[in-house]
Amino acid sequence: MALFTLGLLLLGASNASAAVTGNKTNTVSPVAQNCGPESANIVCIQKYGSVLPPSFYRDADPTVGYSGTEVPDDPSWKLVSTADFVVFDQNRGLELLGKTPKIQHKYLEVLNVIHEAPIYVPSLNKLFVTQDGPPGNLTNLMIDLNTDPPTINTFVTNPPVYQPTGGILHNNTIYWAIQGNNVSLPGGVQQRPGVVRVNPSTLEAEWLVNNYYGFFYGGLNDLTVDRFGDVWFTDSDYALGLGVSNMSNQNQLATYRFTPSTGETVVVEDTLAHPNGITFSRDGKTLYITDSGLETVGPDASKGAGNFYDYPIRIYFTSTNKRNVYAFDVNRTPSNGVYLSNKRSIFQSLEGSPDGIKVAANGYIVIGAGLSNGADIVDENGSVLARIQTNHPVENICWTGPELKTLYLVGIGGITRVDWDLAGPDPNNYFVD
Repeated sequence: MALFTLGLLLLGASNASAAVTGNKTNTVSPVAQNCGPESANIVCIQKYGSVLPPSFYRDADPTVGYSGTEVPDDPSWKLVSTADFVVFDQNRGLELLGKTPKIQHKYLEVLNVIHEAPIYVPSLNKLFVTQDGPPGNLTNLMIDLNTDPPTINTFVTNPPVYQPTGGILHNNTIYWAIQGNNVSLPGGVQQRPGVVRVNPSTLEAEWLVNNYYGFFYGGLNDLTVDRFGDVWFTDSDYALGLGVSNMSNQNQLATYRFTPSTGETVVVEDTLAHPNGITFSRDGKTLYITDSGLETVGPDASKGAGNFYDYPIRIYFTSTNKRNVYAFDVNRTPSNGVYLSNKRSIFQSLEGSPDGIKVAANGYIVIGAGLSNGADIVDENGSVLARIQTNHPVENICWTGPELKTLYLVGIGGITRVDWDLAGPDPNNYFVD
């Protein structure tokens, strides 16, 4: 009996040893390897990096990117930090990059402030980009793509509009989400946040809405337009945090739908911590909204994590807060009512917080990493296909060019250009049946 017990103990020890050894050999190695065409530095991650050597560590600071993960026991991981593109799904990821993908980091020189709302106007072959700062600034950027390299000019609309931060082209007209909230601007300009549409040829601006039954908005962050012409927009408190509003919020952070034909505004979603980017699927049946809840407005101004702003801000980061993309079903009633249902989280940011969000011609989704460098490409279910790695934070993206295969990524202190095979939708014919 004693010998039998000893045998069991030895067998158990042997199995335990095998289990430990198995754990080591079960690690996918190398985790990362170069792949794809040589026109860019592309790195493929094996099996989504699902099993790393146990010595790995990643700082919880949301400004630390995926490539900032420390994996000392796998030398291949060093490839990730210098990659232009990181591919997780090798079939679809390499396919969307195409045969000759190319990235031009900080392709255009800009101020070290937030750049947002990139809007391509095909009839002019120009890209309009907003400058969210410094406080008091009324100028934005018009990038002429008819020249090589493109030329940048600043412009002011008529009348001047203070601090647009999101937008879209609809029926060859620019629709802007305005966050600036100030009645003592240069030149006597007085403004509350709201929705403005701009003629891209004349730069004439027209206000569509600037209040909710007498309450002013905290600061619109982004918007989109549905196939019926209604404007859907997110309202946030970033304006206060960035110093472009001198008033505290009067309402909860929420998402609204505005009908230009009647002037009516209704709340369509009020559960997200910090609604941010917003867009529809190509068929208009799904609405995507990003939640950058890990960013909050604090009491004191500072330079911000990483000191990547040129002026003091009041934005704080908490890595355990929301940083998700949510999808909603869009339902229409027989009486022309609209409501959202079936809220579901489809993606949690690999780094930073989800900001601007756009849908490609084929339905894939591209998401700016916000306070972090780069953008993620996912399918309609949120499965990560690949990511673009930039050397500046990316707030939003926009396709340009005759085939809509040139992507501009705009953000804090930089504008990066990517040429690849993932085409964007025709901005004037966005919806498909």
